[in-house]
Amino acid sequence: MIFGNKRDESEIIAQILFSAKNKIKKTPLLYKTNISYSNFTKYFNFLLEKKFIEEKEGNPGGKVYQTTEKGEQLLDSINKLIKHIQ
Repeated sequence: MIFGNKRDESEIIAQILFSAKNKIKKTPLLYKTNISYSNFTKYFNFLLEKKFIEEKEGNPGGKVYQTTEKGEQLLDSINKLIKHIQ
């Protein structure tokens, strides 16, 4: 949050990637990001499509999501960018 306004896209993406570092189900991930379902779906599908997060089998048989190595690298880059511009 550079100017104290709403979060920008990179901050939302970073929040999703950070929250998914440890396996998490989709609904708790939505709650942690604190954005509308329609916006969450756009970001979530983008991250899945670009392989920044991946779907895994949870227990018992539910789907969970986890940040990939590629996603970890993106998260590090976003965090460095935010740190430099603050």
